[in-house]
Amino acid sequence: MNKKAVLIIAHGSKVQETNDITMAYMAALKAKSPETTFASCYLQLMAPDLRTAIDALYSDGVRSIKAFPFFLFNGNHIKEDIPMELDAIRADYPDLTIDFLANIGFDEKLVDIILERVLPL
Repeated sequence: MNKKAVLIIAHGSKVQETNDITMAYMAALKAKSPETTFASCYLQLMAPDLRTAIDALYSDGVRSIKAFPFFLFNGNHIKEDIPMELDAIRADYPDLTIDFLANIGFDEKLVDIILERVLPL
């Protein structure tokens, strides 16, 4: 059986609140889509890192991963760092499919969130 998973890739930080917020998002995602296998990892400064998270998913029988970068902007991490690391992981697991999805970028839903927080002036 080809198990599938969604891997949420966050930046990571020295600040513990970063992990708390990521875990809150993970709990909400799992609650809204309990049939989906979700995992999370961090690009830097926190654990698990990308390689460790994918190793764990693979060990659990996952052979198809949608890797979602939980990043607003399309910077070097999105354009270079994560794709390079995913390529190295793909080379180690030729039977593993990893689809690197688009980051958040611009979304009208975020405009609504910003307006909710700033209005009225």
